[in-house]
Amino acid sequence: MKLIQFASITKKIALASFGLFLLLFLPVHLGINLCLLREDGGEWYRNASHFMGTNYIVKVFEIVLMACVLLHIVVAILLTIENFMARPVRYKVKTKTKTPFMSRYMIWTGGIVACFLVLHFINFYFVKLDIVEGKYSASIEKVDKIFQEKAMKLQSGELNEKDQAALMAQYQAISQITPEKMDNSKKNMVNLTKEEVETYCGKDFKHAEPDFYTMSQELFAKKSYSFIYILVFLALGFHLYHAINSLAQTFGLSHKKYSPVIEWVSVIYAVVVPIGFAIIPLWIMLAK
Repeated sequence: MKLIQFASITKKIALASFGLFLLLFLPVHLGINLCLLREDGGEWYRNASHFMGTNYIVKVFEIVLMACVLLHIVVAILLTIENFMARPVRYKVKTKTKTPFMSRYMIWTGGIVACFLVLHFINFYFVKLDIVEGKYSASIEKVDKIFQEKAMKLQSGELNEKDQAALMAQYQAISQITPEKMDNSKKNMVNLTKEEVETYCGKDFKHAEPDFYTMSQELFAKKSYSFIYILVFLALGFHLYHAINSLAQTFGLSHKKYSPVIEWVSVIYAVVVPIGFAIIPLWIMLAK
């Protein structure tokens, strides 16, 4: 309840601060996603995903990012309610307002993006948290290391009959693995279901990672998903344009000397970033 009691200007500064952090993150996310366009079988994208998923600094950054997304949404909703409550009696006759066009629809464009984020989290982030099942990859080096350890136990008679049978079944499965289950470097098994992870890697294998490359390719190959994706980034473009101008105003940067520069920056950012994201599904659909 204390957040609701904050002064309007405090909430605006908080909203702008969280928004600024997200503005800085978007180009990074775009840069990683553009790796999907490389014709390398997903090597660059998988390496980037592996780094993002295993680096401890990135993991801390991820928590901060999630917090900023949630707080940005909450504060935006609170400000919208506050502005609405400031005029409890709605006028029967609509009056002309000097409020910029996009400013009046920021909550709606933001809402569209927020709804898509829920879908995005379900398709990707929830797989990482093991809430939703997806596709997975596994390092052959790690699989082989664990296999060799079990083979040593087999030779010394430490494995029971059940574990011996499981080890032999794993050996047969790996020896018959198909090419589409291997990446170009032949260092990783990819495009695996949970059942296939158990089959090729063993039931006790704990080092499988989400194969975001395969999941992205499969999702963007669906015209319905790609169409929604492109529309969302169109809405995001309008949202970003006003957001940058509003952010500059909140931080006191509105000045006849700086305003033209800020205007150009907002236009370029709001056009280049959404187009960059939209190119990805278009490219993949055409390639399919």
